[in-house]
Amino acid sequence: MRKKFVLILPLMFFAFTSLCQNLNPAPEDKAVVYFVRTSSTGFAINFSYFDSTKLIGVFNGPKYIRYECEPGQHLFWARSENRDFVEAELEAGKIYFIEAIVKMGAIKAAVELRPVNTDDSKKMEKIFKLLNKKPSESFTEEELRNETIRLESAIERGLEKYREEKGSGVIIPKLSKSMYYKGN
Repeated sequence: MRKKFVLILPLMFFAFTSLCQNLNPAPEDKAVVYFVRTSSTGFAINFSYFDSTKLIGVFNGPKYIRYECEPGQHLFWARSENRDFVEAELEAGKIYFIEAIVKMGAIKAAVELRPVNTDDSKKMEKIFKLLNKKPSESFTEEELRNETIRLESAIERGLEKYREEKGSGVIIPKLSKSMYYKGN
């Protein structure tokens, strides 16, 4: 009986992932990063997501955004009551995931970014469930430009915080080239 279960579980995961309707392939010359917030904890609190100085989007949870970018090195970070960072090395034509975890803050929810191990079937099942529920958040260039202007000093402080943490030996999570989604 146990042997059958062990064989059936991977098949169920494969069937589930092949049905993920909102997981579009990455363009051959770009990398894709999904920023996902699967928990409804702290649902009213917005997190702002960045690629270095570039604002990617702002949303509360549970939602996600699909971000296409150039392959290579990136500093992704999110801002709420705090700031949290992920250093990434991305490959063209590949899809990656970063999960935004809600943590208790002093005044409002804090954010923790975690690179997703796409071999973790339970984690990916939660992510695909979210992706199948609703489309990616999207923002016009004008919305992003206006929000970037509003957040200009927060962006500067965020990058300064990264330099301070890096300089003091804080270990920044890494999203490596090999952590791409290997499914269909």
